[in-house]
Amino acid sequence: MAVGLSSGTEVDLLLVVISFIIILGYLSEVVFKKTRIPEVMILLLIGLVLSQSHLLPPTYISTLRSLTPLFGSIALITIMFDGGKIIKLDKSLPSGLGYLLAFLDTALPAVAMAVIMYLVFHWQLIYGAILGTMLGETSAIMIAPMIKRLNISSKIYDTLLVEATFNSVFSILIFYLLLSSIGGATFTLVSYVQYTITYISVAVLIGILGGIGWLFVQNFSKGARGYIATIAIAFLLYAFVSFFNGAAVITVLIYAIIIGNSKIFNDYFKFNKNTEEQTTDVEDQIEFLVRTFFFVLLGVIAYVSLYYFIFAAAITGILIILRKLEIATAMRKLNSKYKDLAFSLIPRGLTAAVLSSIYLSTGDAYSQNIFYIVFMVILLTNVVFSVVASRASKRIERTENQDAQVQSSGNAALPSKPGMTAA
Repeated sequence: MAVGLSSGTEVDLLLVVISFIIILGYLSEVVFKKTRIPEVMILLLIGLVLSQSHLLPPTYISTLRSLTPLFGSIALITIMFDGGKIIKLDKSLPSGLGYLLAFLDTALPAVAMAVIMYLVFHWQLIYGAILGTMLGETSAIMIAPMIKRLNISSKIYDTLLVEATFNSVFSILIFYLLLSSIGGATFTLVSYVQYTITYISVAVLIGILGGIGWLFVQNFSKGARGYIATIAIAFLLYAFVSFFNGAAVITVLIYAIIIGNSKIFNDYFKFNKNTEEQTTDVEDQIEFLVRTFFFVLLGVIAYVSLYYFIFAAAITGILIILRKLEIATAMRKLNSKYKDLAFSLIPRGLTAAVLSSIYLSTGDAYSQNIFYIVFMVILLTNVVFSVVASRASKRIERTENQDAQVQSSGNAALPSKPGMTAA
């Protein structure tokens, strides 16, 4: 068999392992909701235990490792697809500050890591920038559930959600542009600009054609499984553009923007049917499966050592300093309790893991070191997040309760009717 298993019994046992991983993924989600312990940490540790404790035969470990690039690509497509769908062309940007923070989340670590790794370890600047770009994401998977349960204004909620969503998009786009420049070609400034324009413009064109073409098809055929087919087209476009070494992630992003704004395009092209669907449950289930398997598989192929721990701890400290400066500058007018909340939202997650695994598969000279560093940074930033974010959210909840009590006392002192005093 393609997976390297020689008997039906081994296949059955592999199915048991897969089922076990899914159940553990479900339980880790439950633990996160109850205790705020990041499920990313739990899933990564499960993968480490599976690979380091020799509970599974080497054949199983090899099979699981071989699945990592597949789940990495699927995760990358779903991240870009979900990010593109929320961009609405008929509305103004929901939070300019959110987009600014998202860009700074990627740009600041990219510049800082390029300079620091060059000065301290004599890395070429571009490899430090690649490392920093991978770490530009803050995990929406961790952040969204936490801020949703807080009673904060819609403006602040939108800002933090847009940031957590779009720093992944910026991180992916910049990563692929940097990666394209180390493919062996010699670039001058002019040739690089020309290459970048071609690299992006072709991807944009295919994304537009793919999106409008799929809306045209749906105009004649729309069924209950429309979302599955829609995401399948995203996979197909990604594979097609990747085959020709194009900017596949940009193609998926443009395609997703068109799908997310289907009503506008349907009206413009006079398509008869509205292809917008409520697919939240389907998307959530797909995201859950991809996230669970990918983080477990990442734990399986990872390597933990004191050297990488120290390395990652130093980088985590730098990320914390950059986050503090970013929040103090960009959100200086906000109440301090909201600044503390925004500062605490530093966990790295799926995007950082996916990009590091994709880079690992290239076999580049720095790829293994970068992969192991990113793995440890994901763990450490989630530890910091679980502690600091818990304190920040409790401070907000405590302030809200105090304000509610003051308001309630004030209302009690008011006359119940004009000319009468409250009893």
